[in-house]
Amino acid sequence: MSGTAGQKWLWMLLRPVFRLSPTPTQGIRRRILNLCGARLAPATKIWPTVRIDKPWNLSAGRLTIFGQGADLRLDERLDIGERCVISQYTIVATSCIEPDQGPGVPDPARVRRGPIVIEDDCWIATDAFVMPGSVVHAGTVVGARALVDGEVTGWSVAVGEPARAIKPRTFANAAE
Repeated sequence: MSGTAGQKWLWMLLRPVFRLSPTPTQGIRRRILNLCGARLAPATKIWPTVRIDKPWNLSAGRLTIFGQGADLRLDERLDIGERCVISQYTIVATSCIEPDQGPGVPDPARVRRGPIVIEDDCWIATDAFVMPGSVVHAGTVVGARALVDGEVTGWSVAVGEPARAIKPRTFANAAE
């Protein structure tokens, strides 16, 4: 999805304000991103060190948190549900070059693109990488430094490269 010329210019002008805003001013950053075409629900928290190249492709539900240094590379849509955490230094990329290309200038015809969906109640842990076209189903915890490529089963703990569910996510005091 492409932002309007106005959204692009506005983001170019407001990005320094976003980056230099004091940490407690979540509301100001949310308003800036919404002005630039993002769809962020109230109570979404986003650190000033989060890198977003195209906010008009971002949608996040209420109580979602973006950690320090998270990197959102959004050539396509990124839809995040409610009560999610995108931890520090996580990269979410809706486009990237195919990894099997050799050294040198990458072939632009071999770019993987696709929207990403992260459903409600998910936690993408520190330094994880979410590839284009991935779907993280509701309730999933993606372990630190994992590589999400494709779908990850709901209500599970997923780790590795590529991330695979290793066990179901359970709660100690859950009603049976």
